[in-house]
Amino acid sequence: MRKFLILFFLPVLSLPVLAQYKEVSGVVIDAQYNTPVPYAAIFVEHTKIGVVASNVGEFSLQVPDSLKNNRLVSVGEGYSLTYLLPEDYGHAPLRIALVPQDRETALLSPPGGAVVKPGKVVSLLSKAARFVMDDWIPLGNPETNTFDFGRIQTLPTYNPVEGVRLRAGAASNSRLSPHFFMKGYLAYGFKDQQFKYRGEAVWSFDKKAYHEDEFPKNNMRLVYENDLFSPGEMHPRSLNDLLLITYRRSVNEATYRNFAEINYEREYKNGLAHTFWWRKSRLIPQGELEFRRSSDAGLTAYDGLDTSEGGVLLRYSFEEAYLQQKRKRKPVDVTSPVFFLSHSIGFVHLPEGGAAYHRTEFSAQKRFYLGYAGRLDAVGEFSKVWDAVPFPLLVYPNQRYKHHIENNAFFLNRALEFVADEQYTIRTTFVGDDFLLAKIPLLDDLGAKELISLRASYGRLSSKNDPLLSPSSLIYDFPPVSYRYGSAPYVEGTVGITNLLGLLRVEYVHRFTYRDHPGALLGRVRVDVTL
Repeated sequence: MRKFLILFFLPVLSLPVLAQYKEVSGVVIDAQYNTPVPYAAIFVEHTKIGVVASNVGEFSLQVPDSLKNNRLVSVGEGYSLTYLLPEDYGHAPLRIALVPQDRETALLSPPGGAVVKPGKVVSLLSKAARFVMDDWIPLGNPETNTFDFGRIQTLPTYNPVEGVRLRAGAASNSRLSPHFFMKGYLAYGFKDQQFKYRGEAVWSFDKKAYHEDEFPKNNMRLVYENDLFSPGEMHPRSLNDLLLITYRRSVNEATYRNFAEINYEREYKNGLAHTFWWRKSRLIPQGELEFRRSSDAGLTAYDGLDTSEGGVLLRYSFEEAYLQQKRKRKPVDVTSPVFFLSHSIGFVHLPEGGAAYHRTEFSAQKRFYLGYAGRLDAVGEFSKVWDAVPFPLLVYPNQRYKHHIENNAFFLNRALEFVADEQYTIRTTFVGDDFLLAKIPLLDDLGAKELISLRASYGRLSSKNDPLLSPSSLIYDFPPVSYRYGSAPYVEGTVGITNLLGLLRVEYVHRFTYRDHPGALLGRVRVDVTL
């Protein structure tokens, strides 16, 4: 009886309360790009009544009837104040468009002060850096073009395998279709005189403002690629970005790889993401790298390695949100931990027959802010191959998942120097902020920041993957440059300067262990880009 009375009177009792408020809901977007603005503030003018939008710009606000004639105000970091008259927010859902501030003017102007015009040299360098970082150029009128040209960052590159490499590509945008997207590139190496290419066709189940990778993704993708690949210097599922990789330590340890893949990737508003994929690929050794097997019956050589593989990748970030501008999506919060867990099941195809294999990987990443001094990035990883496989399918120190935080590659070890089927790696990097270099005016104007890092890897190789102990025809002979881990981990460290002009880093890298390996680099000055 009591429950009945409560249910009966609850709507009646709530009527006066509901009558005193008006619900205003909607989404806050970037007026220039029509993409959501995460964590924007929406409040009633001259009051403390307000709310913060979600990580995808969505909000709901209760406005008292007594304030129904007050304007709504909305603002986000990097955006100007936007005002809405009462008649403008009378119907839900609202779309509040925030106008981006002039970021260069805001940077050079003190709060409440006059605009400070940059010098010609600084302005020119700033424009050049912005051109490179934007990475894509509209093909045609920027207001109506359906394709973009790029990526600018990878047009000319150099690596020891290809020499000078030229690469050009194009990608469609939402003006062609808000659901169907195409992307691809063509590259040529003048040293190996080989053409490389990649093509993608993407169906987005959600309507996109400009490109297919806007958060949250909900995409089915078909990929075909024929390009260079270093098993020891790249994760099998990493994009082939030669600007950042350039195969520094893969002179004679890279392969040509072609593969076809279908995958489905979805990101959720709560920070969970998953990818399912199936891939069929072929690795072809180049240079001095060989796929061969020595046995009592003699030497067997293979011209390539064929595999089929399917798997799932899970990613979780506690607070995932992005500022999305054309083809760029910049993370808003990079302090939340990020976890990766993947498992794949594959099959090795050989003339003598094949066998299945399993591979498991886990990664945890976290950024810590150390007051005004700077930040510390920490990444820990575990990888394991559970079955007997040829050495290109084993695990190596540089096979890691990338994310927003600093995630440096090992630099002084050769690509295939340390072979293992079970491996652990740790990477830590400190980047200064208001630290020592910030006290030097010239370096501060150039954006220079301190860089200190320490990286370590350790692993084990089971007998089933050791060509000296295993009778399996799946096991190839290791390259002459490959070694098993001993009792100590491989360790290297870095000191240097990063963020010069927002693009460059200069560092000295030192090798602490396994310094007796033939041809080992013991120390080296490294110049790289930080995009």
